[in-house]
Amino acid sequence: MTHYRLQIPSFNQYKFAWAELTQEATISKEFPQCPKCNRAMGQRYWLPPHDIILKQPKKVGDFVGGVIGTDLIVSQRFKDKYQESDMSGISKFIELNVVQMGTSKNTPYPIPKLFGAAVETVNTKVDYDKMGVSWFSKPKKNNCDLCCPGGGGDGGIYQTYEKVVLKQETLTQNDFFIPINFTGNIMVTERAKEFIDRNQFTNVQLTPDFDAKHDIFKVD
Repeated sequence: MTHYRLQIPSFNQYKFAWAELTQEATISKEFPQCPKCNRAMGQRYWLPPHDIILKQPKKVGDFVGGVIGTDLIVSQRFKDKYQESDMSGISKFIELNVVQMGTSKNTPYPIPKLFGAAVETVNTKVDYDKMGVSWFSKPKKNNCDLCCPGGGGDGGIYQTYEKVVLKQETLTQNDFFIPINFTGNIMVTERAKEFIDRNQFTNVQLTPDFDAKHDIFKVD
């Protein structure tokens, strides 16, 4: 079965809006933790109010880019279609407050309803030994066998990989998921890809696992 890496095109694609936090945003000092070793994983928690600024707001996609403390930013249409479906892996939606569109608070564009989507981190693992990885910082020995290697710190930081390989024996039934040793990367099943394609959701890239190359010094 092929899986797909889900990505939002970078903000310099000049086609769709992207989001930024306001200066007043509050980010917790706490991280999600590995259930086995309690190691910090992923991004820190974003505390209410969930206010955002939309840059380049003329056209807002069903997926919105921006590193703002939530796994995904999605449209009302995506949220509704997802909740009407039997898709799995998104644990909750948080309504976001768009407080500014572009560089001015006075905007001619309609303010969209957007939601933060929390994608479940599962015990599925990637197999770095089969991914053609070059390490920026190599994993140390005696690290956690659940959340490592990968993820920074003792787990190591990869610089490049040639493809994504999931350990088949660790796969779960989720259609959307983040592998526990591949934080920051959302993977989807063939079923989820068909759901996204059928509904023609905009501003999203799905790359098959066998072709999902990456270099931390290049923009995908």
